[in-house]
Amino acid sequence: MSGRRHKYLALICVLCLRVSEAVKVGNVLIQSMFCQTQLPSAEYSFQFDDDEIYHVDFDNKEASWRLAQFGRLVKGNAIDAIENMAILAENLKRDMRKSNYTAATPVTPIIHVFTEEPVVLNEPNTLICFVKQIFPPSIKMSWLKNTQPVTYGVSDTDYYSASDFSYYKFSYLATIPAEGDVYTCSVEHAGLPVNPTNKIWSPDVPSHMSETSENVVCGLGLAVGIIGIFVGIFLIFQGPKKNQNRGH
Repeated sequence: MSGRRHKYLALICVLCLRVSEAVKVGNVLIQSMFCQTQLPSAEYSFQFDDDEIYHVDFDNKEASWRLAQFGRLVKGNAIDAIENMAILAENLKRDMRKSNYTAATPVTPIIHVFTEEPVVLNEPNTLICFVKQIFPPSIKMSWLKNTQPVTYGVSDTDYYSASDFSYYKFSYLATIPAEGDVYTCSVEHAGLPVNPTNKIWSPDVPSHMSETSENVVCGLGLAVGIIGIFVGIFLIFQGPKKNQNRGH
């Protein structure tokens, strides 16, 4: 099979959702299963009202909880997920043949870069690269600082499923922003017109003055205020004298 055909097969995806809705409060529980012919080959997760409860780590064959306490409330069964994914993979092969191996159309993801905390120059902070509307969930995210690749302080999340059947993902960079720094979140995905697509962020706030500088500024302001008071008093007393001289 040609390389082009392999590329098309890599984009053919199947997504199965099972949604149950509580009548009174309108809560939604979503079981999301995803299968494709390229890595990562499978995604399996449960979410409640757009918040993930857990996903299955197929490499380690275990459930991975979004929050540890969720594991005490809901049982995650990785064995069932593996069995369901095997059935889904067979269904995918059948559907690929039926469609004459027609390629699925990838969606163009949306990229945002922001900080976890308000920016203070030369103070530790975390940069967040948030990519949403990912489909299929096969994406590469990396960081650059001043055009140089950065790997230290970088961490990524798993793919989280969204209610519109797409996925979203976060990448974090722990850093200390300084004046003149330029950070880049570089994203590669089949739905992007340019690969990689870069989203640039740089700090644009003035650095905090030192305590000594602040004291000097406050002292100058106080001195100017005192001088202004004396000048005002002097002019007040000089006013009547000038009027008397004009009368004489």
